[in-house]
Amino acid sequence: MATTGVGFRWLDLLEKEFDKACVGLDTSLADLETEEPEAVFSARQKIATLSSCFAQLTHKALTIFQHSAKLEVGCSY
Repeated sequence: MATTGVGFRWLDLLEKEFDKACVGLDTSLADLETEEPEAVFSARQKIATLSSCFAQLTHKALTIFQHSAKLEVGCSY
């Protein structure tokens, strides 16, 4: 179960780092919004796409980690 626990912790840390990066990027874009509204809009659309892809990847990884945890419990008998 130790391997699976590491996977869950890694995934949690990765999500937190991704969220911090997105907030930082959005804050930086807010500073440019008055000067380049079209570019900022386009950048925000791309951030939304990246976030969606990351969410899907995270969900798949979580499913794999959960499946691995079940297998590890089953193998410990």
